[in-house]
Amino acid sequence: MTASTMIFANTLAMQYASRLDGEKLRRVAEAPSVADAMKMLGDYGYVCAGDVSIDSFVVAETDRLIAFIDEVSPSDKVREALTAPFWYNNVKLAYKSRFIQVPNDGYYQVGGEPDKIARGDYSDCDRYLEEALEELDENKEREPREIDLAITRAMYKLILSCGVRVIKKYFKKEIDLKNILSAARLRRMGQNRDEFIDGGTLKKETLMESLTVKNFGGCFLGTEYEDIAEDMEADEFRSLAKYESDADDHLFFLTDSLCAKMSTYEPFLNYYTRARVELKAMKTALVCVKTDARDVFFSRMPKIYD
Repeated sequence: MTASTMIFANTLAMQYASRLDGEKLRRVAEAPSVADAMKMLGDYGYVCAGDVSIDSFVVAETDRLIAFIDEVSPSDKVREALTAPFWYNNVKLAYKSRFIQVPNDGYYQVGGEPDKIARGDYSDCDRYLEEALEELDENKEREPREIDLAITRAMYKLILSCGVRVIKKYFKKEIDLKNILSAARLRRMGQNRDEFIDGGTLKKETLMESLTVKNFGGCFLGTEYEDIAEDMEADEFRSLAKYESDADDHLFFLTDSLCAKMSTYEPFLNYYTRARVELKAMKTALVCVKTDARDVFFSRMPKIYD
């Protein structure tokens, strides 16, 4: 990979990230109907052809993100790491389709063929995924939560094997934030079990301890997550959807810089993070318009749009 390749990818990413800002997102959330909101998004450059559902719109826009990464990613390892969450989503749906009904429009255009997974053909899988699926088969696992957890754990093993320092740092932070949210959910339900993902910076012992100790936030003192953990505990773990949004903001600001480092992966990764936040924000806004719960959206609006 040459420096010019990296700069080209970063330049396109920075241009592509400029479609939506806070004012436009607020207008979408304040639209009188989903149809009106979709029309606005079409005016802003999104694909809103015909009478599409909210989920179909989000999948189509996710496919555009995947296609962009495939086309201009500065390296194969980066491409594989950044598209892994979407391919592994397909795998989860395909595996569960053996015994429950899954949405046909929930698959992204990425990776191998989901039908193969449904048939038990793992020839499109990396070694981490193949091992996880074979273990699920051996255990005759049918619990969706356990399937999702096993496949997610395999996904992060693949991503962290990419060998790109800034990518590994980013996803280690993502693992940490997912683990803290998992701990909070388990704490809210009064359950004590290991639903954590390996590979982050937080120790498994700390996460398990947080499920039972009196002071949840105290387990994360001295880490960059202490404010998030303390706020969740102060709220008695009632508003975890809000803190999921806070976690997305944390990842975005991790990659954001006043001075774009065009010879590194950081601008491309920053665009990727913004795009993922944007997809969630648009879906939340559209659902809140549909259900007339706009105040819920504004209480969870990502900080990147402030």
